[in-house]
Amino acid sequence: ASVRIGYGCDAVHVSTALEYRDDDAEQQDGGWLERTTWLIRNNFKYQVVPDWRIVGKFNHAESDSSAGSLYDGGFTEAVLGYAFRPVENDRLNVLAKYTYFYNVPGIDQLGSQGVGTEFLQKSHVAALDMSYDLTTRWSVGGKYAYRLGQVSLDRENPSYFENNAHLVVLRTDLSAPGHWEGLLEGRILDLPDTSERRSGFLVAFYLYVRDNVKVGLGYNFTDFSDDLTDLDYDHQGFFVNLVGVM
Repeated sequence: ASVRIGYGCDAVHVSTALEYRDDDAEQQDGGWLERTTWLIRNNFKYQVVPDWRIVGKFNHAESDSSAGSLYDGGFTEAVLGYAFRPVENDRLNVLAKYTYFYNVPGIDQLGSQGVGTEFLQKSHVAALDMSYDLTTRWSVGGKYAYRLGQVSLDRENPSYFENNAHLVVLRTDLSAPGHWEGLLEGRILDLPDTSERRSGFLVAFYLYVRDNVKVGLGYNFTDFSDDLTDLDYDHQGFFVNLVGVM
């Protein structure tokens, strides 16, 4: 069951949604397991002036299992961003963003590779993303992000250890005749607590299928994500991306 409500005017857009789910699963021994899950999602945007806007979201979920607390789960995600999007001259675009992420996966929760999610995570992530149009067809940009994070392998008696990280991304985009675009990124992920550094490239090609919609195919030569709340190193390979431009 779910309910959603939203409000929008010239300068303010706000929405909130509440969802409830109840699951009953029959086991091989004939018994039943019950799980109840609550999720609340909130989004907002405030146009301070035509060139500046504040954006944010707050999501929180709790999931309780009749099998015991080891099978419970939940997460909290709070994001606050400040964006510079010029109206009259949009050559320079800037987004500064702060994210708080707290994740408690159940022991039977599986990731994208079918492997159990191991870590309890508490992270504060600050990021600055910029792009600049050198010409009408060529733009350059970059991103710097820092994670002040902690993780724990023990759910019952959490013992957190530091998991900080620096991410640097350098990017160039080129628009070609025929509604094509090319993207090349160089990425470096520095993990000071483990004295580890990972680096590599990402390439992608996009085709505009409409004036405001493009679809892309790319390959990530690194095994990490540019989202520092994602602790998995399973991102190497091909990907498909669909982007809507407003």
